[in-house]
Amino acid sequence: MSAIACTVAIIGLVGCGDADRTATNFCRQLEKELPGMGTAPVTQSDVDVLLSRYRRIGEVAPIAVSADWETLTVMLEDASRLNTANNEDVEAFTKEALQANKAAARALQWVKDTCGVDLSGFPPASQ
Repeated sequence: MSAIACTVAIIGLVGCGDADRTATNFCRQLEKELPGMGTAPVTQSDVDVLLSRYRRIGEVAPIAVSADWETLTVMLEDASRLNTANNEDVEAFTKEALQANKAAARALQWVKDTCGVDLSGFPPASQ
C-alpha cells in the first residue's frame, strides 16, 4: 500500500495494520484459544495465561466488538488484581463491573451470533 493510501486509510479510521481485524479472523483466533478457556484458573499463572488468550483474541477483534471485548478483558484483568480483603477495592470493582456488564454481555452475544460459540458458561465469564 502506498504511503498516500495508508494515510487516507488512517484518516478513515481503518489503520493499515488492521487488515486482520475481521469476524472470520476473530472466530479463528477464538477457536485456537477456546480449548484453554474452559476451566476456571486456579493459580496466578493460570490467570495470566487466560488473560493472554483474551488479549490475543482482542488483537483481531473487528470494530463491531473490539470496544466491548476490551471492556471484558479489562474487567478480567482488574478482577485478577482485586484485593478482596480491602472493602473499598471490592466496592470500587463492583461498581466498575456493574458499569461494564452491558459491554460484556454485548461481546458475549456478538461471539455467539458471529462465531456460534456461547461463552456465557465459560469461566470466568460465568463467574
